[in-house]
Amino acid sequence: MDEKHETFPNALEALMLVIALYMAEYLVGAALYDVRGALSMEPRDLGGMIMVLGYGIVFTALMGYKNLSYRALFHASSASRPATMLVLFPALGLTLPLIFMFMVTLDAALMALFPMTAQERAMLGSLNAGSVTMIVVICVLAPVLEEMLFRGIILRSFLGQYPKWAAILASAGLFGFAHMNIYQYVGAVIIGVFLGWLYERTRSLLPCIALHAAYNTACIMADQGDADAAQDAFPAFAASTWLLAMLLGAAGMTILYRVLQEPAGRRGR
Repeated sequence: MDEKHETFPNALEALMLVIALYMAEYLVGAALYDVRGALSMEPRDLGGMIMVLGYGIVFTALMGYKNLSYRALFHASSASRPATMLVLFPALGLTLPLIFMFMVTLDAALMALFPMTAQERAMLGSLNAGSVTMIVVICVLAPVLEEMLFRGIILRSFLGQYPKWAAILASAGLFGFAHMNIYQYVGAVIIGVFLGWLYERTRSLLPCIALHAAYNTACIMADQGDADAAQDAFPAFAASTWLLAMLLGAAGMTILYRVLQEPAGRRGR
C-alpha cells in the first residue's frame, strides 16, 4: 500500500488536528453523557471510552486520507519487530528510573512555583487511577493512542518537511499542548523530545509505546495515599538512589546511542 499525502499534516494542520481530536472527544462525550447510567460507568471511567471513540473517529479519517496501513504506521523500519524489541527494550528499561525521578522532581518544582487552584487539583486528581478501567486507560490506551498520533502521524509527516530537530521539537510542543495544563505541559514536551528522537532513529512506534507505557505505569505505582498530600510533597530521593539511576540511565543511553547511530532514513521508512 503506497502512502498518499505524505506531507499531511504540516505544522498548522497538525495543530488543527489536535483541536479536531478534542472536538471529536467532546461530541462523543456529549452523546454518551445521557446514557452513562445505562452503561453503569462512573464519569471518570467513561473517559476511557470517550478517548477510544474520539481517536477512532480521527484515525478512521486520517488513515483513509493518507492510504496508510496500521502495519506501516506502527513499524515502518526495515528492521524486524522482534529484533527491535530485543535490542531496544532492555536499554529503555535502564533509562526509566532516571526519567521517572527527574520528571517527578520537575513536577514537584512546577507545583511549588505555580500553586494549584482547587479546580486544577480536582482536574488532576480525577486522572489518578482509582479503578481497573482507569489503569487500563492510563497505562495502555493513552500510550498507544498518543504515540500513534503524535509520533506515528504528526512526527512522521514533519520529518519529511522540516529539519530533524525542528520536527522533533514541534511535535513535542504539540504533545505538551494536548495535555492542556502547565504541570503536564513541561514534562510532556521533555519526554516528547526523547520519544521523538527515538522514533526518528527507529521509525517504529514499538519502543515509543513501550517507554510511554512503562513511565505511566511507574507514575501509577508511585501514586499512593491521598492525592492532595502527594501533590504537596516534594520528592526526596536519596543521593545513592540518584547515583544508581544516573549510572543506569547512562548505560541505557550509551546502548541506545550506539545501536541507533545510523540515521533512520538509511534504514528505510
